[in-house]
Amino acid sequence: MQCAEPLRHLGAVDISGLAAALARQPAELWDADAEFRRALAPYRSTRTIYLQMTLGGPAATTRLLAGWRPLQDSFRPVAERIGSFFADPGRVLNAQIALLPPGGRIEAHRDRGPTLAASHRVHVPITTHPDVDFVVEGKRLSLAVGEAYELDNMRVHAVANRSGIDRIHLIVDYYDGLGTVAE
Repeated sequence: MQCAEPLRHLGAVDISGLAAALARQPAELWDADAEFRRALAPYRSTRTIYLQMTLGGPAATTRLLAGWRPLQDSFRPVAERIGSFFADPGRVLNAQIALLPPGGRIEAHRDRGPTLAASHRVHVPITTHPDVDFVVEGKRLSLAVGEAYELDNMRVHAVANRSGIDRIHLIVDYYDGLGTVAE
């Protein structure tokens, strides 16, 4: 969604429950929806746990993916907190946990598609490092663990992990309109 600024700090989010639940998951969960990741982002060096995805705009059906069942209880309070940052009630269209390994890159791009254009793209770092370069329109920005940030994903942005640890972000596309997720 287009925003007045490239990255807006929203506030603190308690991710302790989600981080703990994530740490208990088998390594295979990161690749459970690999065919889905290849279709959405075939050239990225990320590993992703998809919780839910809505393709085709806010009115399209939201699919619950491999990460939903094991992480839903720890994700729900985080999603509620993210929703509290916006004036109008809404719902999560997409939720994923993206891991960028040491040396990994996400090349400069703009997000596209009706779902992404209509929703607020929110990043919440779960693990990060000062040597992770998060760049929006050529400006390097620092994101702190447990803080939520709205990214104007219509602007050119890129990531490079120059650190020795995995960079892991919860990424939520929040639509502040009507509707609910079917379970």
